[in-house]
Amino acid sequence: MFLLATLSFRAQDTVKVAMPADTEQQAEQNYNLGIEAMQKHDYQLAITLFSKCLLIKPTFDKAYANRAIAFTQIKKYTQALNDINAAIYYNQDNPEYFFNKSLIFWGMHEKDSQVVALDHCLKMNREHPEAHYYKGLIYFENNEYENAIVQYDLAIRYKPGYCYAYNDRGSAKRSMQNYDGAIEDYRKALELDSSQIFVYNNLGSVYRMTKEYTKAIDAYSTALNKNPDFLLALINRGATHLENNNLDAARHDFELVVKKDPRNFSALNNLASVEIKNRDYKKAKDYASRSIEINARNGAAYYNRGIARQMLREEQGSCEDWERALELGVLVVKSFIQSTCNE
Repeated sequence: MFLLATLSFRAQDTVKVAMPADTEQQAEQNYNLGIEAMQKHDYQLAITLFSKCLLIKPTFDKAYANRAIAFTQIKKYTQALNDINAAIYYNQDNPEYFFNKSLIFWGMHEKDSQVVALDHCLKMNREHPEAHYYKGLIYFENNEYENAIVQYDLAIRYKPGYCYAYNDRGSAKRSMQNYDGAIEDYRKALELDSSQIFVYNNLGSVYRMTKEYTKAIDAYSTALNKNPDFLLALINRGATHLENNNLDAARHDFELVVKKDPRNFSALNNLASVEIKNRDYKKAKDYASRSIEINARNGAAYYNRGIARQMLREEQGSCEDWERALELGVLVVKSFIQSTCNE
């Protein structure tokens, strides 16, 4: 798993505007107050102030660019795109405008257009670390891990303290089963910023893959010490205990997740897994059923409920559950169906 950084827009700073004195002062004041509103995350106020500035100076590219950022933050992407295009029209030489345009396309889920904007940015400034980072994210999402690593390498070259780039490069390496490389990158990310708890979760997941369960539990526990409500780490720690056959510890973690989030279907299904290992098939069936009630497309829960029903001698029900699990992509049930349900 990897986690994206918050959108890394680069706002334009406060300015002096060359205009007649009274008009200049008013435009400058509205623009600078807009910047202050952005810094306070009051995006609607910022939009109002930048709009007032543009009424006075309609060719002011920085006001368009910053209003585009404000619109993006409140997910008004059409208005944001119109504004960033206006900023580019009045100033085609600022690579940050093309980078910010790429982030608007990111929010719109238009990856092809985002790549075009990032390439424009990098053509103007090939040492732009955030542009390389976001190209890496696109490659990662397309499962092109080698290309993603190339982009993360460049992001790190041009910004050596780039915690997110180290984390995401670690995730790309993990996806390529380069576990030692992934661990090295996650550790470097934590060296740069130990407050990023999702990196501890990612590190724990690599140790879990390599069956270094003690180290995995330590990493998840560190994340939970920093934020006890980080439920993903709590689920993963429980799953690690489950794989290591520590059923009591696994049950404790999954029950704590359900206590904090009663509709957490993953934790409920994991409790079904615990009870299957504990041979309490009635409880396992109940937990899996509760998981399915919350998420009817949870293939793993149908798989577990099928096992429980088979052990409770509910042969027809178990086969129905496994058939549904197979429809939802749980391929491991094929052998169960072939050996049990096709007689």
